[in-house]
This record gives sequence, structure tokens and C-alpha cells, in this order.
Amino acid sequence: MRIALVSPYSWTYPGGVTRHIEALGEELERLGHEVRILTPCDPHDRLSAHLHRGVWPQRRAIAANVTVLGRTVGLPANGAISNISLSPLAILRLWRELRRGRYDVVHVHEPICPLISWLALSATGSPLVGTFHTYSTNRLTNNIGNLFGAARRFQRLRARIAVSAAAAWTGERFFGGRYRVIPNGVRLPQGLVREPAALPSAERPLRIAFVGQAVERKGLPVALHAFAALRDQIPARLDLVGVTPEQLAARMPDERGVTAHGAVDDDRKNELVAAADVLVAPSLGGESFGMVLTEAFAVGTPVVASDIAGYDDVVHDGVEGVLFARGDAGALTRALLELAADPQRRDAMSAAAVRRARDYAWPKVAGEVLETYAEAIATPAARGVAWLAIRLGLRSADRAPRRRARRDLPSLERAGA
Repeated sequence: MRIALVSPYSWTYPGGVTRHIEALGEELERLGHEVRILTPCDPHDRLSAHLHRGVWPQRRAIAANVTVLGRTVGLPANGAISNISLSPLAILRLWRELRRGRYDVVHVHEPICPLISWLALSATGSPLVGTFHTYSTNRLTNNIGNLFGAARRFQRLRARIAVSAAAAWTGERFFGGRYRVIPNGVRLPQGLVREPAALPSAERPLRIAFVGQAVERKGLPVALHAFAALRDQIPARLDLVGVTPEQLAARMPDERGVTAHGAVDDDRKNELVAAADVLVAPSLGGESFGMVLTEAFAVGTPVVASDIAGYDDVVHDGVEGVLFARGDAGALTRALLELAADPQRRDAMSAAAVRRARDYAWPKVAGEVLETYAEAIATPAARGVAWLAIRLGLRSADRAPRRRARRDLPSLERAGA
């Protein structure tokens, strides 16, 4: 099968969606399929740093199956920074590749994202599959999308995937349609051996990892406040991945026990998470899935995560980790103290995390994606009046009765959140 994977985000400012696409492409190729990744990409130069608020892109080798569409600019979106392309040249390159590529299926990630993914929906006659990665309750931004025709435009998709129940909720709530939940995948390491848990001591402090950008949504201040209280009670250290020393200094004058590693490659990130006794994920909201959780599970690291939609689908409270009230640094400190005092419980959670990670193993996830491709390809192409009705958003390309947005869907947010 010849497959195009379309990413709206910069390849050299990798985030969860980019890492998902890269790993999916590798797994599909391992299974014998031909994959072409269409993505913007920023070179390692001063202009890139200027366009991204002083943040330099990663130095990454560009694989032969990656078609570079052009530069991006960093824009605030959903509580984080989205690195997207606004370049007319990128659009022309996308259009040319999709028209000439003769793809059996074009898989568009984050279809609502301008401009790459949005325009990909009208740039090809190949069967279209869309994956929706975002959980959002923001009526303003989602309805602005509908003002530009998002709900009608998405009718061109022969199949829709959501990475979680929370992402499916967003799609159903604002855009309508039917969504198959297929989670983000994770690589399972071979020969995993973890050292048995022990009570914290000066020689072996409780090691805690945090992975995320220094943005409010990721809850870094919650993690730092909780750690400041924790280190006065037990020997502990905190490793911050994705946070620079300068960002740490601006938020925590007393940095005892804290190391900010900045942006690191995946191997180093996995090494730090695997070495941790526990991963903290104190995000305040806007998380559709939380790949950082399943990546911790894969190396047997229990998690302490905020009880937000998206996270509570992944973590069974008290099994692979602990959920605490979002934004409550005191609750996070108490959860860490309880786990520190109970090594046997941590060992049990570690074993449960490894078992849970198998639900997200890439071979399983890629198999479900391929099933969706097969269904999309098997759906008869529309002709004549039916084709026009789909282009106008009056009918769905999946040939099922059109399902409109469900404004009455109950909220996924916990009471009082």
C-alpha cells in the first residue's frame, strides 16, 4: 500500500503528534508498506529561532521518505505553542506531491490545523483518513473553525480516527461525524529490568521525572511547588525534561535537588524516565491522551498524574499510578510521600504499568490503523451529484448517514474542576 502521512507541525520542533507520525510511519514500513511523510521542517538557523520566540529547532536527520514542505512559525494554541506553516510555497509543495503521488490513502493528522492539514483535504482524490489528536472544550476556537466550514470540510474524510475518548468527544461535540478510537502507540523496550524499589535515602533519593514544556498547561509550577515541600521531608531529586535551566531559574530560586535538562533526544528522555521512581504529569487540562504516560508505562515507571480528561482514560487510579486533583500541589506532595513510603506498592504499580503498555504497543496500534485504511479504500468513491454533495458537506464520504455535531454531549470535566 502506498500511504501519505500529512503532518501540519514542524518536523524539527517535534511534539506528540510529530512523534506519533514518525513512529507510525516506521511501523507501517516495517510491515511492508510504502510511506511518504509530508511535513514542514525548520533548518537549524537564526531565522528559525526568531520565528519560534528564541527556541532553536532540533538537529535531526531527515529521512529519505520525508518531503519537506517549508518553514513554520510558533503560534500559541490550546495552552501550548504550535509550530505550523503559513507559507504559500509549502502549500504548493503539498498540492504537487498529493496530486502526483498516486497514493492509495492519504492520512491527514489534525485536519482542523491550518494550513497544511486543512488544505490537504481538498488537494487529492485519494481516499482520505483523518486523525484527531486534540481535546478541547473551547467553544470559541472550535466554532471559529466551523465558521470557516470545518464540519462540512470533514465530510470529505472516509474514516475518522481519534486518539482517545476525549479527542472523540471534541470531534463529536463540535464537528459531528463518527470516530474510531485508536490510541497513540508506544515502543516496548526489550529485556527491561528495573531495580526493586526502596525507601528513599541519602544514597538513593526518590527520583522524580517531569516531561513537558515550560507552559502553564503542563503544570510545571505545580510540580515545582510540590517538590519544594517534598524535599524538606525525604531525600528526593527532580529531573525536568523539556525545561531549560533559564526557565527553571525564573520559576524556582532555590533549585536544590532539581536538574533542568532542556530539550533532549528520545533516547535520553527515555533514559531519564526509566531511571525515575515515578513520573509526575500535573497538566492542568487540554490533554487528549498523554503520550508521556504510556512512555513511562513502557519502561515500568509508575505515574502520578492530574485527574483530567485524557489522562484518566490511560491511568487506572491506584493500579499503574495515582490520580490527584488538578492544580493541587499539596495533593501531589502527599501522593509522592505515600508512594515513597511504600516500595512494595511502587513495585506492584511498575509491573502493572508494563502490562498496561502492551495495550498501546505499536504493532497493535498500527494494525488498527491499517484496518481503518482498508475500510476507507473499500468505500466506493462518489461520482456526479454524490461527489458534489460531499464537497459541499451535505453528505459524508464514508457513505453512512450524516451525523451532525452533538451539542448536548455531557462534559468530561470532573465536577468542581
